[in-house]
Amino acid sequence: MQLKRIVALAVVALLIGATAAMAQNKFSGKYKGVAKSDAMGDLPIEVNLVNTNGKLSGSIDTAQGSAAITGGSIADDGKFTMTFDAGGTEGKVEGMIKDGVVTGKWDLGGVGGSLEAKTEGAGTPAAPAAPTAGGAPALSGDWAGEADVMGQAMPFTLKLTQDGAALKGESTSDQGSVPLSNGKVEGNKISFTLDSPQGAIVLTGVVVGDKIDGEYDFAGQMKGKWKATKKK
Repeated sequence: MQLKRIVALAVVALLIGATAAMAQNKFSGKYKGVAKSDAMGDLPIEVNLVNTNGKLSGSIDTAQGSAAITGGSIADDGKFTMTFDAGGTEGKVEGMIKDGVVTGKWDLGGVGGSLEAKTEGAGTPAAPAAPTAGGAPALSGDWAGEADVMGQAMPFTLKLTQDGAALKGESTSDQGSVPLSNGKVEGNKISFTLDSPQGAIVLTGVVVGDKIDGEYDFAGQMKGKWKATKKK
């Protein structure tokens, strides 16, 4: 049991980074969109959201000024409530954040309506990776990855360089970078190794368009699934 615990911690540190940092930063960011109402029409807004362990803060900015987010909370599934101060009048927003898109309802002194905002690039279909000679996918570029480590989803970034059937690059997380070795491309299948002092992490995957689904094996002690989406 002690060995399994050490292996799990090593995977987290080397492959994907710190869980605490992920929990604090999830859903944080800048969202641009429109607040709608029958009384006031469409109001362009920019929501600067900060999520600190489920507690919300930040601001909602409009052409009329900035309103501080004074309270609120958000669940792991993205469902949230928040309050904001608009010149001494308290407003309220209830909604959901999913895949970088905020949808919900707002109310300010009895005036309100629907709200929708999104982070840059959210909700826009990604272009599929262009094929190379022989039908193999073009893998060079940055990939946003996620590994399942004992039921916990952990993020990391792959920086890949493809040269025909050879694949090079590195895996980067909050804990640093781990180089790739033995990278191979065979049709739409890939494989590579992340070298670490604790042992080799072997990753295999199948590429479909701009997505990769695969499995990893950490030094024969732990196995799991991983996936990645190519960044624009």
